[in-house]
Amino acid sequence: MAMLLVAVLSLGVLMAVAPTSDARAAELPSSITDGGYIISDREFFNGGAMTAAQAQSFLEARVPSCKATTGPNCLRGFKADLPAKAKDAYCDAIAAKKGARASEIIVAVGKACGISPKVILVMLQKEQGLVTSTKPTDWSYRASMGMNCPDTAPCSAASAGFINQVYLGARQQQVYAKNPTRYGYRAGQVNTVKWHPDSACGTSKVFIKNQATANLYIYTPYRPNIAALAAGYAQGDGCSSYGNRNFYNYYVQWFAPEVSPHDSGAAARVDACTVPVDADIAAGSGTATLTVASTARRAPVATCATGAQNVAKGATFTVTGTYGSWVRVVSGSNRLWLPKTSVKVTSGTPAAGACAVPAESSVEKATGTVVVTADSLNARKAPSTSCETDRRSLTKGQMFERTAIYGVWWRLRVGGADYWAHSDYLNVQSVAVKAFSRGPLHVRSSAGGSGLVRTLATGDEVTVLQVEGSWSQVQAGSSSGWVESRMLASSKPSLPVTSVMQTSGSVVLRSVMADGGAAVRTLASGTKVTVVDSSGSWRAVTEGSSAGWVPASSLVKPAVVTTKTTTAALNLRAEPSTSGRLITTLPKDTRVSVLEVQGTWSQVTAGSSIGWVSGEYLR
Repeated sequence: MAMLLVAVLSLGVLMAVAPTSDARAAELPSSITDGGYIISDREFFNGGAMTAAQAQSFLEARVPSCKATTGPNCLRGFKADLPAKAKDAYCDAIAAKKGARASEIIVAVGKACGISPKVILVMLQKEQGLVTSTKPTDWSYRASMGMNCPDTAPCSAASAGFINQVYLGARQQQVYAKNPTRYGYRAGQVNTVKWHPDSACGTSKVFIKNQATANLYIYTPYRPNIAALAAGYAQGDGCSSYGNRNFYNYYVQWFAPEVSPHDSGAAARVDACTVPVDADIAAGSGTATLTVASTARRAPVATCATGAQNVAKGATFTVTGTYGSWVRVVSGSNRLWLPKTSVKVTSGTPAAGACAVPAESSVEKATGTVVVTADSLNARKAPSTSCETDRRSLTKGQMFERTAIYGVWWRLRVGGADYWAHSDYLNVQSVAVKAFSRGPLHVRSSAGGSGLVRTLATGDEVTVLQVEGSWSQVQAGSSSGWVESRMLASSKPSLPVTSVMQTSGSVVLRSVMADGGAAVRTLASGTKVTVVDSSGSWRAVTEGSSAGWVPASSLVKPAVVTTKTTTAALNLRAEPSTSGRLITTLPKDTRVSVLEVQGTWSQVTAGSSIGWVSGEYLR
């Protein structure tokens, strides 16, 4: 969700986004320093907050003159064909409209999904600067809401484009609200929130007061630190994040300017020498030695000049805490802050490497089976995008056991080991969930055991009962057992091309792809079967209501089908006998396909019917 958009939306943008004259008081706090309350639920979920005309006037006021001469138009002039959207559990139906303006699209989606068009406008701005851009790019429309565009993976192609982004981004807010227990940030409880995607920057404990604020953290899962808040709309430090800061800044500036005490419009701004509360400062100890000459400051903000002290290389201090990219030290009776990059800390300071694993005391225990929803998702040995050691790639539909939560990261059991993956691309499944085999898959009597219960073909449906490590217990028809979790998908995969074969002799149809596997039934010589999958020297086949595996060597291609025409009205029977059950009577000159010949009788297909006719009346 493009969390780190910042300085490019600075002075020029501020001049272009003066508050509207009719802005009303919104239900927003006067400060977001504690991180727990950013916007009220009533304000956030007000789908009727603007009309299309009001939204259009708003866009035109933001960009009085579009300067785009090539590429896409400015948002005020953007038009696209809005397709009809069916009603679902999260949004009402949307009627199709040719050549709909951006303002009409935004308002239609907001009303249908119960999300304020003001919220949508602010998200378009904080993600891509699209509202105030006078020369937008194709990319700014392709990823306009940042929907399925995280810091931890590429954007999803299925979510690309302005209409998809606005609809899916707004709809996702209702997904969060109606399924709060699926996600790592919840209203009414203390949550662990990271300052920045880099785990070395640390975390904070935030009591999230309402669902709208929880939604913002799920969508953009970082809290702005003091440096980010002090910077207004500009950049803070290496551990600053800006998504939720910018959301608040733009919303207040555009729709509730009376909330802000600052003439600059940056409502979230705090004094540069604001000291973090103790609860936000991580414990630290040891001795800090200056490796380069530096400046010690009263607050962990580079622009804090009050009380600043120049410190020579080699000076030593006692460490009392850390906050993002800063170390708190004691100098006489004063507490000062030094950049981590300027000191070497010995003894006592918590590890801060990219692959540092958080202590068990700092993670939230969790359970459940999760499924990967992204096409590709990185699993890392620590909850940090900078940790590349033993990184693994997970694919869409794979399921794993979840054991802990650390901010937006979930700890999973992957191949018997602990890995961390971003929760935006994982869904918690219920105790029993539907899944499908990715390919031929043995169902075993125990997790990792050698006993085989049956072999699934590609696309066979199972019910997952539980997950233990890299194995899943499943119910497959009347059989139950254990399969490798990596071989399960949440949606049915593409199936192999089927073909029709026939047995070259009598052969046992087996439930397991192995000699000696349990027999399903015996197929007579010449039995036609449909081959639905293959693995090595075995073929998965169906015949009537029976399914199983046979050796490939037991199958041959059936005789070539010939086409003939009836020379008279002809009875089509279920068996090759005049006493066979009559299926229908074929008119003269009906074209039929001959499948098999037994004496004077021919098995034929005519349209959707199959049966036996007298061969004497075919030519």
